[in-house]
Amino acid sequence: MSLRKRLTLLSAVGIALVLIVGSGATYLIERHQLRGQVDASLARDSMLVFVGHERVTAKAPDGVQLKPSPFPKAAGKKATTVIGPRPAFGSLPSYVELIDRQGATVAPPVGGVRLPVSERALEIARTGRGSFYADAHLHGVHLRIRVSPAKSGHALLVARSLSEVDRALNRLAWSLGSTAAIGILLAALVGAAVARGALRPVRELTETAERVSKTRDLGERIETTGKDELSRLGSTFNAMLDSLEGALRSQRRLVADASHELRTPLTSLRTNIDLLRQGATLDHCDRERLLADIGAEIEELTRLVTNVVDLARGSQRDLHLEQIRLDEIAQAVVPRARKRFPQFEFDLEAEPTTVWGDAPELERAVWNLVENAAKWSNGTGRVEIRTAGGELTVRDHGPGISAADRPLVFDRFYRTETTRGQPGSGLGLAIVRQVAESHGGSVNVEEAAGGGTRFRLTLVESQ
Repeated sequence: MSLRKRLTLLSAVGIALVLIVGSGATYLIERHQLRGQVDASLARDSMLVFVGHERVTAKAPDGVQLKPSPFPKAAGKKATTVIGPRPAFGSLPSYVELIDRQGATVAPPVGGVRLPVSERALEIARTGRGSFYADAHLHGVHLRIRVSPAKSGHALLVARSLSEVDRALNRLAWSLGSTAAIGILLAALVGAAVARGALRPVRELTETAERVSKTRDLGERIETTGKDELSRLGSTFNAMLDSLEGALRSQRRLVADASHELRTPLTSLRTNIDLLRQGATLDHCDRERLLADIGAEIEELTRLVTNVVDLARGSQRDLHLEQIRLDEIAQAVVPRARKRFPQFEFDLEAEPTTVWGDAPELERAVWNLVENAAKWSNGTGRVEIRTAGGELTVRDHGPGISAADRPLVFDRFYRTETTRGQPGSGLGLAIVRQVAESHGGSVNVEEAAGGGTRFRLTLVESQ
């Protein structure tokens, strides 16, 4: 079932429940009022019934004010006579019957109808206490009966037909049922229209996603207006497409740049290997130099492939974050740098500072910064490394980086005009930025006072 159909069904069911509960409550309230009026009328009639020549004593129900009976007292009659009240104009007659404690009719009942006698009615006749109302069906007529005590050892039964009440309630039930059915139908139609309009952005989102899935065109976008949840969903989907499109462009650029960078060492390797294969006349020194070149090119090619793979993995790399002493990492990198670049002076000032990070990743980032500073310092000079407050800075004393090149030095395979002929792949600083961002930090480059360049690696400090 589609989302639109589910919303339509749920809205119709919800409104149906409201209508059913409201109709049921209306019916019960009306039924209670109508039957309450009948009960009040029976109580009033019970107070106006005369047995023999004595008025039946009974407590008037709450809210009923009785008038003195117009019937005079009679004397000298030995037979028991039951005299019922005359029905008011427009009202139904009441049926009255007097029974003794055995349930026998003591006097002819008014209306010629013998009412059913229950055990509870006999109990009232015996004890002379209490009263109750009950429903009964007699000769196909629905009756409402009130039983109350009469003279000693007797009970008085007063009944009235509920036919008019039942007909009124039946008409009310049909009216409420018809109204509820029409309301449910209208609710379903309105719910379908509302669901169709409300889910239009979802439908457009679905159609756009299906087109992107079929055509692989990440340039599709959804027009969004407003600030509601569906508009935010569309904006989020557009942002996701932007990210996917950017990732795809980055992937294609990485492949293109990597293939371009791999072409040079592979060509050189092929040339040197062809020379060895052809058995060219080479003296021992030339052969050793050729083999050394092949080894260096293989090493450079291996490093390039490793860097490309690391960059391609990006944020998918699993980091094991822990509290790391950044100054200790710098102290471990400096001896390697001195051995690799013996002509340089590496000046380290390491204040103790603890950060959250992955030790191998941070060591690689620090090494790339130090190696980069040594490579572009005109062959000799001094490299200054400082650690403090969750930050590491590396400064060289080379020619520096122009203001136009600074925003681009962390891009993959990027090289400035002055370094295009130098060895390297242009991936070292890109890896530094990737490591910094994966640790929630940052790296930036700035011009150092007195010449040279300063790189600043900032990480999340651990308290």
